[in-house]
Amino acid sequence: MNPRYFALAFASGCALLGVIVVLLFFTATVETGNVGVITNFGKVTGAVLDSGWHLVGPIDHVNEISIRTITTPVEADCFSSDLQDVKISLAVQTHITKDHAKDIYQNYGTEYMGQALPKIIDSLKAETAKYEAAEIIANRDKIRAEALKAAQARLDGFVVIEDLSIVNVEFSDDYEKAIEAKQVAQQRAEQAKYELQQAEVEADKEVATATGEAKAIQIRGDALAKNPAVIELELINKWDGKAPETLVTSGGTSASSIILPISAHK
Repeated sequence: MNPRYFALAFASGCALLGVIVVLLFFTATVETGNVGVITNFGKVTGAVLDSGWHLVGPIDHVNEISIRTITTPVEADCFSSDLQDVKISLAVQTHITKDHAKDIYQNYGTEYMGQALPKIIDSLKAETAKYEAAEIIANRDKIRAEALKAAQARLDGFVVIEDLSIVNVEFSDDYEKAIEAKQVAQQRAEQAKYELQQAEVEADKEVATATGEAKAIQIRGDALAKNPAVIELELINKWDGKAPETLVTSGGTSASSIILPISAHK
């Protein structure tokens, strides 16, 4: 073989080997949505890599940590101001920034939410304790907003809290039974109130009817007193066409009347 060609082939092989070595030991790729925290023999350095391909040192190890938004479900056992047990289910949306990734990884690793969640729960408990149990459902949006604000202040410079969502609110069985009993009592009270109102309406109707009848009797009595002939007219109107069995006669100027039987002739 020509020495010149041999030297060229050897140089090309060394170059290829060098490229392979660089690719294997001096580069790193960070996935989209992550940043890379570099450590040397387990010690965190100051460098943090963005997503993508990077050249690194031979002893550098790249540890990826997500900066995406993550949603963490949380169960919080709280108390109301009247000391009722309240269990609140939360959905917590958080992320970390590249600027804080190095410190977070150095101090807490990738399980940093284990440090963040207790502070979030404490903020929620503090807000829940401002309300009586019966007020919590109606004020859940206000409780969420104030708890979010308090948690953001406590975790400033650590984890960014994007939002808190109150998924569910549960009370103790005893409190639920007490609420149900109260609702039943209120329904019965409303029913009794309705029945009383109906009775008053009926009573007013009866009074109005009785008043009308009394007034009518008085008017009729006044008319009879002023015109006795009205009695005869009443008798005529009510006569059924049959001969009377008795006869009423007046004894002259006497106020008494005599009722005489009328015998039917056979």
